[in-house]
Amino acid sequence: MDDRQVAIYLARVRVAKGMLLMVSPRAALRPVLGSGLESPAAGVTARGVGASEVILGVGVSISAGERLGSANWMSMCAASDALGAVAFLLTPGLPRRARLVGLMAAASAVLHFRVARVLSQAS
Repeated sequence: MDDRQVAIYLARVRVAKGMLLMVSPRAALRPVLGSGLESPAAGVTARGVGASEVILGVGVSISAGERLGSANWMSMCAASDALGAVAFLLTPGLPRRARLVGLMAAASAVLHFRVARVLSQAS
């Protein structure tokens, strides 16, 4: 699998995650955050994050397919994941399982930065 295919795979996973957050935000986040998701604000926030995930994923997918600017889109995904990792790791009062999600987001950021670097060198 070449790096563009990896980028497209990562993009599709991001789109799927975003769509799940948009369609069913409470079901998507309850295993991570527990029962504190009953307010309308939590659902709206999760849907907004989901929309951002979909847009980032579609941007990567299109740009990788066209071989134009995919490294930039991957870098934006990496930055988004890095900021998400900071939020999950540093926000006080979150359940322990949320810290695991923060570590997974940090690992995703590293992977996305690596793929972005490889794609930029290939351009």
